[in-house]
Amino acid sequence: MNLASRFAPVLLVALGAVLMTVAGCKDDETPTNGGGGGTTVVPITDDVFPLTVGRSYTYAGYSTDADSGYRLPDPGGVYRSKWTIATNSALSPLDGQPISAIVDSTTGPYAPGGGAFTVARTLLIRKDSVGDYHFVQTIGPFKRRVGLPTGTTAADTLISVAIVRPTQGVGGTGAQWTAYDQTFTSGGAQIRLQIFGKIEETIAVADSASPPVTRTAYRARTWRRVSVNGTPTGPDATTAEFWLVKDIGPVQMRIVEDGENFGHFRTMRSKNF
Repeated sequence: MNLASRFAPVLLVALGAVLMTVAGCKDDETPTNGGGGGTTVVPITDDVFPLTVGRSYTYAGYSTDADSGYRLPDPGGVYRSKWTIATNSALSPLDGQPISAIVDSTTGPYAPGGGAFTVARTLLIRKDSVGDYHFVQTIGPFKRRVGLPTGTTAADTLISVAIVRPTQGVGGTGAQWTAYDQTFTSGGAQIRLQIFGKIEETIAVADSASPPVTRTAYRARTWRRVSVNGTPTGPDATTAEFWLVKDIGPVQMRIVEDGENFGHFRTMRSKNF
């Protein structure tokens, strides 16, 4: 597999944030109820990710191998990533309505011999009228893994996923939501892909500035479940985590590899606001 195929095409949000291989791997884990209890939902009123045009974030971190999930060696320490909110008036490929576009520029040890190589892509995210965040995602890796046709255009594999929902509150069973639920037919089998999300807790997290700054963040997690003819293929698997700080946004993130795309762990080093 060549280097280009290790990166998702533009429109893939956060390099496969909610998709994993069908088989379980070392990142599989059963979702928990976090720190809350019961089904009462107390919405979060903080703005956990202001989509202000011109704001940018730089991150330190590392990549994980697309297949094994192991951390990629980075002897030169070249890994870095930058997110820039470019516009709030891009047009969604799904419904043609305005959507925010984030330019993700990531440099890592991807060139031969571990040299620096930079890849830029566009991420699409919509904040709805109640304050929940919906990302445009691709289910191409999932479809290819189970032998489903992927069509001829990007829109054939794109979906919108509610990846962070402050309206659902923090912790407790009432905080969990279903972000995606679709059943496909392949080779006579019924294959169901479900994606779930939850803001599990508030937690102190230190960034990678010098000296580090510690802030209180909301930790949001997504995970997926794949079933064949009604039977899960393995444990539910975490696919992404975001640590979101009021009036700032993502100060830390973990994007799990999906078999086709590198995974990433990032902590904020600086911001321009």
